[in-house]
Amino acid sequence: MIDTEQTLQDIVRVAQSGRDFFVDIGSRAVEREVRETFAYVADVKKRLIESLAAWTPAPPPSRRASGIVAAVEKLYRDVRHHFRGDAPASVAHALTFGEDQLIKLTERAFEGTRVPALRQLLKSYYSELSICQQAMSRLRTHLAA
Repeated sequence: MIDTEQTLQDIVRVAQSGRDFFVDIGSRAVEREVRETFAYVADVKKRLIESLAAWTPAPPPSRRASGIVAAVEKLYRDVRHHFRGDAPASVAHALTFGEDQLIKLTERAFEGTRVPALRQLLKSYYSELSICQQAMSRLRTHLAA
């Protein structure tokens, strides 16, 4: 379960970074639909973090972020600085990458555990995370329009 614990900690860190981003940036979006989408994505991440709390021991303070976690955290920091409320689609590619990574981590945790309750929890969030991923993809197509 050590590898699964690590993966769960990574999920929580990526979800927390994403939640913080979407909460902060959501109010800066001009279009109501984008604000609502960002609020939904932030809510899914908040609930995921809360649901995984019982399964995720706090990492030791000296533990450095894994490569993908560090990359996603940096991505959200960078996008926060480049976000334009009147043109949210300009950062949609980066946001889709963040959602892709969260889904991949969730898949890895699902495959790495044999605990039925944890598998069910991850499975239940997978569909919501897919909706978040699709929303960011739609935002990307909004750029092309």
